[in-house]
Amino acid sequence: MTLCSAFMIRIRRFFIAIVLLCALAAALPAAAQQEPPPDFPDDRATDDASPAALPASGTVPDIQSLHAVYLPLVGVSAPPSPFGFDVRTYAPDSVMPLVIEASPRWSRAGDVLWALAEPVRGGGYRWEAIADVERNVRRLRAAGIEPTLVVQWSPSWAQSIPGKLCSAPRPDTIADFAAFMRAAAQRFSSGDLRVDYWEIWNEPDFRPDEVEGHEGFGCWATYDPPYYGGDYYGQVLRAVYPAVKAGNPNAQVWGGALMHRWPDDTHTLGFVRGMLAAGAANSFDALSFHAYGEWGAGDRLLFKYWRLRRLLDDHGLRTKPMVATEIAATCTAPSVCPPNFLRRQANYAARIYAQAIALNLLGAFWYPISFRGEGFLHSHLVDETDDGLTPRPAFYAFRNSARLLAGARYAGPPPVEPAPEQIGQVQALTFEKGRNRLYVLWVPRTDFPVLYNLRVPPGVTAICTDQLNLPTPATYYCSDENRDGLIPRAVNELPQYVEVVMP
Repeated sequence: MTLCSAFMIRIRRFFIAIVLLCALAAALPAAAQQEPPPDFPDDRATDDASPAALPASGTVPDIQSLHAVYLPLVGVSAPPSPFGFDVRTYAPDSVMPLVIEASPRWSRAGDVLWALAEPVRGGGYRWEAIADVERNVRRLRAAGIEPTLVVQWSPSWAQSIPGKLCSAPRPDTIADFAAFMRAAAQRFSSGDLRVDYWEIWNEPDFRPDEVEGHEGFGCWATYDPPYYGGDYYGQVLRAVYPAVKAGNPNAQVWGGALMHRWPDDTHTLGFVRGMLAAGAANSFDALSFHAYGEWGAGDRLLFKYWRLRRLLDDHGLRTKPMVATEIAATCTAPSVCPPNFLRRQANYAARIYAQAIALNLLGAFWYPISFRGEGFLHSHLVDETDDGLTPRPAFYAFRNSARLLAGARYAGPPPVEPAPEQIGQVQALTFEKGRNRLYVLWVPRTDFPVLYNLRVPPGVTAICTDQLNLPTPATYYCSDENRDGLIPRAVNELPQYVEVVMP
C-alpha cells in the first residue's frame, strides 16, 4: 500500500465517523474510542474476504425494504424466545393486536386466588370466582401465546396470620392447599384452558408488617435468620409440587417469584437458602425473580441474576433454570416523573431482552403491557386513554428489539455486572443468527455519542438498525466499504443493532 492510499483511507474513515456523530448528536467527546469485541476466528477474517450477499435471497435487497427483512437461521435451530408480557385480566381486548404484534412467547395471565375459590374449607371449589382468569387464558391461547398463572391468597380458615390474605397457609392446612393445587392444575390441563406454568405465590419474601395483605404481594418472610421464612415456603413447595404434577403431568412449578430486596439482599438470599434447606431443590422447576430498572452502570437484572445464580450453583443446581417474571423500567416518583422518563424507559426496553438471552433466562416478562393512569410506577408500555390506546416509545423499542433478536443465539462471554467506571463506556453483546453475527451496542449513561469501532471481517456487508423507539426504526447499510475490518459507530444510550453478514 502506498503512503498516499493509506492516507486517503484514514481520511475516509475519519469522514464516516464524523458523519455518524453529526447524525446522532453533532458532538464527539475526546478519547472516546472503546476496545472492540474479540477478534473473529482466522478463517472468517481474511484480507481477501468479499462482501457477502444477504442469504435471504442471494442478493442484497433494496434499502427501503430492509426494516422488513429477517435473515433465516442456517443449520442451527433457534433457541426458545424468553420474551413475554404481563397481560392482566382487566387489559382491554383492544390491546391484543399490539400484544400479538410484538410476538411474545408467553404471558402472565393473572392470579388464581385460593381465598375466592375455596372460601369454605371442604365446601368445594367455586371456579366461577376466577372466571376472568379463565377468559384471559382463552384469549391468550387464541392468540398463540403461552399463559402462566400465579396462585396466592390464603382463605380466612387457612391463614397463618388472621386477616392477612397474603400470609402462608397454616401447617394444618398445607394438605388442603396441595389438594386445591391438584384440582386447579387438572382444570387447566387441556384445550383452550391449558396452563403448564404455575408460580406459587407472588413475592413471598415480603414480611407481613410491610404490606396490608391484599395488594398482590406475599408475606411469608420473617425477621428470623438464617432462613427468614424460606424454609417454610420450601416445605409448602414440597407438598404442592407432586400435587400439581398429579393434576397435569406436563405442568411446571416456578418457585420464588422473589421481590429480591436490593442492594441488601441478605434476607432474600437467606429465604432461598431456606427453601433448599427444607429439601425443596427438586420441588420447583425454575426459580422466579423480579428485577426493575437500572443499578449503577448496569441493570438490576444482571446484578440480581448473578446473586441468585451463584447461590444455586453453590448448592449443586447449575442446571436449574431461572425466569424473570417481572421486569420493567419504572418512575420511582410516579406523581412527578422526570421529563426524560419515557426516553430512558425506551432505552431500557431496547436492551433488556438482549441481556435476557445472554443470561440464558427461561423467560423475561415485562410488567405490564398496558394500564390507565399511573399504574405500577408508570411501568406499562401502552397507555389506556379515553381516546384509545397510545403505545409508548418503550413499546416500539421492545417490539423492534424482539424482532431483531428472533432466532438469535448468544455467542459472547457471560455478561457480568459492569463496574461503576463503565457507565460511560460502550456495552456490547454478541449473538449468532445462523452464520451471521448480530451486535447490540449501547452506553449506560452519556451526554454525547461515543465513537466505537466494531471489528469485523474486512469487506463484509452489515445492516445497522437504530432509533428503535420509533414505530419504524432506521435500518440502513453500514458495511465495511473501506475493507479495513472496522465499522465505526456512534453509540449513545438508545441501543443500536448491527447485523454482520458473514462470508
